[in-house]
Amino acid sequence: MKIFFDVDGVLVDGWHVNPELRKPRNASIEADLGVNLSEFEHKFFIEKSNPLGSAMDACVAGQRDLKDALAEVLPQVGYQGHVEDFVHYWFEKDSNVSIEVLELVKTLSLTTDIELFIATGQEHFRAAYIWNKLRFSELFKQMFFSADIGYLKSDIRFFTTINSRLGVSETERPIFFDYREDVVMLAHQAGWDAVVFHTIEDIRSHPRLNELF
Repeated sequence: MKIFFDVDGVLVDGWHVNPELRKPRNASIEADLGVNLSEFEHKFFIEKSNPLGSAMDACVAGQRDLKDALAEVLPQVGYQGHVEDFVHYWFEKDSNVSIEVLELVKTLSLTTDIELFIATGQEHFRAAYIWNKLRFSELFKQMFFSADIGYLKSDIRFFTTINSRLGVSETERPIFFDYREDVVMLAHQAGWDAVVFHTIEDIRSHPRLNELF
């Protein structure tokens, strides 16, 4: 049985599509780095600067280098330091690992016929940080991320590419936990047993997993 987990909103408790559930990762960025937060978020995450959308969208799709994109935007929003320092700050602030979810993952890892994977929308640098610095490589067999695959997670080809790479059969129905309903719907179309994640009970009570906890 293959089980996939998203990072942000599932394995890492920080960014969330629901503003009420977000943890303020950038709350002190103006005081710490001199960055105008509202201008940075607009220019980097919202402003349509390429056919895909924002600068961040292009990075997450593997079409731009994160550090190059930041080097263009940061001087416009008050940052005077090195891009490397900014990236380190950002990744550290965005690393509030969900201990409760990881404990369930550890329990699942003890079952011999279960393979654990990550399926996430990430650019290359943060993907490496998650895999190595957060040590997710010790729990998961492999991480599939959008910049490597070449498609955003909001594109069904993200999931069909994973199916192809792993040789997933039509009847296998990998389990997937993600916090975004639109992404879950796409995963369903790709043949996955996808679930909108709200709390750890969505994992614990899953009908194909509940006997393991």
